[in-house]
Formats: sequence, C-alpha cells, structure tokens
Amino acid sequence: MSVNPDRANLQPESWDDLFDFLDPHRASKPEAERDALASAKCAEIRRKLECYFSARGCPEAEDLAVDTLVRVAGRCREVDRTGFTDPTGYFYGVARNVLHEWRRRAAADETHREAVRTEWLRMPLPAQGAWSDTEWVHRCLGHCLSTLGGRAGRLLLSYYAGSGSAKIASHRALADEAGKSVNSLRIEVHRLRKALRECLFERLRNVPTPSDI
Repeated sequence: MSVNPDRANLQPESWDDLFDFLDPHRASKPEAERDALASAKCAEIRRKLECYFSARGCPEAEDLAVDTLVRVAGRCREVDRTGFTDPTGYFYGVARNVLHEWRRRAAADETHREAVRTEWLRMPLPAQGAWSDTEWVHRCLGHCLSTLGGRAGRLLLSYYAGSGSAKIASHRALADEAGKSVNSLRIEVHRLRKALRECLFERLRNVPTPSDI
C-alpha cells in the first residue's frame, strides 16, 4: 500500500510538515532513516482511518482516509504539537469532519438520485433498438455535447474521469478553476448531465434514416 498516493497533489513542504508532525525528532535523524518512523506511522494511521470510515458504513472508506491525510498534511504546520502525546487523535478529529461532510453529500446525492429516478420514469424513452446502433448513439451524443457548449462538455468529461483519490483531487481542481465550491460544481454537473440526457433521449426517439447515418 502506498503511504502517500496524493503526494503530487500537495506541495512537498506539506508532506514534510506531516512527517515532522508524526515524528517531532525527524529533523535530527540521519537522512537514510529520517522518514522511516513517520512513514510507518502514516501507513498505520491510514489503515485505522479506513477502518474508522468502513465501520460507519462509508463505501468510499479508502478515499475518505486519503482525504483526511491530505487535509492534515495541508494544515498541521499550524497545529501546536505539544498538545498531542499521540497525533492520531488529531487525525480522528479531522476524520469526524470528513465523515459529516460525506454524510451530507450522501443525503443530498440520494435526494438527487430519487429525483433522477422520477425524471427517468417521466421521460419518453428512445426508439426501440436505438441503443444497438452504436455509431448513431455516438453521433447523437457528440451533437448533444456540442449543444451544451465547449466548456460544459469539457467539464462533464473531466468531472467523471479518473477514480479514487485522483478523482477527489480533480474535483477540487475543477472547482478552484471555476471559482466555486465543490458542492456548487457538483450541482452544475448534475444540471448539465440532465440537459445532456434529455437531448440524447430526444434524438434517440427518432429512428435514423440512411441519410442521417
């Protein structure tokens, strides 16, 4: 298991801060063994965080554990280390906030999924057999993406690219680029996806003729 899979998503000094937080005597150690204790502690804390989130019913336990590590790495320089005989408690404090945020998102996502299910029930279906014509489906999808506009199409493709912790970091980067929160970005993506689905279904309700293809 990689100890810090998101190292590229933070400045190098943030990870130095994290390792110093985990091992206050790190700087005085020989370079060859400087990171050994901190690295082992980081791996152990990540394992405990994954158990923490899994025990609370989070299917994204690994991603949330990494998210917690990233958050601590970004802010631990400001923490008074003298108040922690064992820094693990600080990670759990951050993890509780991450868990609350995940639960809010999960509740909001469930509300959205229910709305989507209702929309699908109300939406006229494509023509019978429309999905079997792959080339026609791709043409329709390309047309609908273009009607949304270049930025909207790129946002949709970027938002659903990747997986795991890389996907979390990508969502944050997209939100920062757009100057909005991750939640606001998620709402925009849901709106765009709904518009794309309606456009695609509308076109697929029309059986293509040879001239269309």
